[in-house]
Amino acid sequence: MKKNYLLMVMGLIAGSLFYSCSSELESENVKSQDVSLAKRGSKDSPCDYFNSAVESSMLSGVKAVYLDNGIAGTCKNNILIFPTLKSYEEAILILDKKIEENNNGFDQQTGNMTDVKADDYAELISFDENKPLIDFERELNLCSLREYLSGLDDNWLSQQKDNTWDLNTSPDEYYIDDDTERTLLSFGSEFIVGDCKNGYTLYKRYDWGYVSFPITDIGTTSEVLTILNDITNPTQQPINIDGATQDQVVAGLKPYREVKYTITATNPTNSQTGQCRGQVKNKGQHVFNAQRRIVWKHKLKDARFPNTPGTTLMKTYTRSYRKKDGGWKKFRATIFTGYYGKTAKPIQCTDVGDEPLTGKEKRRKKLKERSYIIGNVSVKKNVFFSVHKQEGNSYQNEVY
Repeated sequence: MKKNYLLMVMGLIAGSLFYSCSSELESENVKSQDVSLAKRGSKDSPCDYFNSAVESSMLSGVKAVYLDNGIAGTCKNNILIFPTLKSYEEAILILDKKIEENNNGFDQQTGNMTDVKADDYAELISFDENKPLIDFERELNLCSLREYLSGLDDNWLSQQKDNTWDLNTSPDEYYIDDDTERTLLSFGSEFIVGDCKNGYTLYKRYDWGYVSFPITDIGTTSEVLTILNDITNPTQQPINIDGATQDQVVAGLKPYREVKYTITATNPTNSQTGQCRGQVKNKGQHVFNAQRRIVWKHKLKDARFPNTPGTTLMKTYTRSYRKKDGGWKKFRATIFTGYYGKTAKPIQCTDVGDEPLTGKEKRRKKLKERSYIIGNVSVKKNVFFSVHKQEGNSYQNEVY
């Protein structure tokens, strides 16, 4: 692409309205945008451009940089670079461990309190379950998908009444459902893998899988991302919780075959039909009484992303809420999330074995269970369940 054309396009983007990650960073945003534009105009080489990336002290080898993807933000950096694809998965485990350590320490302080008193105390001292994620973002001056969706979700919850909630409008139901993974992703659900020696690859996550392509020059990469994010992105309201379809992405990429992109479907809408399925996701809510409710989610999928073939990933989430001062709020209560039941062979749909009740119980606002089941397995109707509890009250739902 001609650089004059790129500069004109980027000038239009830089002149658009910015969404603020933090009002205190507005002036810094202008500076970072100007620096980015200058680099775009003078350095197309990924090695030169990413040389300015800042490295995390919490995740060794993980770096943050600014890369224009057509979605404005106010932070200095908006995308992470991982040394390898495996290090992306490792980063999730490391941050999850830090979150557990942070929360376990608070639980020890409040162990003799009831759930309500502990929740009130946490609110009084501004205790945040996701403090390690916040610290990571602040260290790198990073605008993450987590931070953005968190703000949207707080606004959404403040509008909810006692009736059934429309979860299709809930920002927390966005297709990237893990807060830790959201921290590792840009607003456009993107991250980079590689180094100067081995080259860089851009990964863009979708509900159905991902698009990946080598970064040969910064200008072309930014242009491709801008086109893809014009289709759908979380800053366009009302939020599209399912993101772009595979057909939309294919159509958007048609003019850019020279980037040698790869489209990988790891979570197709319907994988196997009839008696059993190997790709399932569902969400819902359950009201225990006028003062207590939960929102739940479960997902069963092939674990090919990022790099664990031959296994199946089972994920469950339980989110806790209570009525307080006339409105609904997130409730740090004793909750459980997990699953149990029979698994089946993918094609024959014959039983493979029993999965015992697997999950965790903690005093949290939101709890996840993320487990790998050995083998590419499927589930049949009414024999495999996700389980969700709040303060001793239990609810379960058949996965398929």
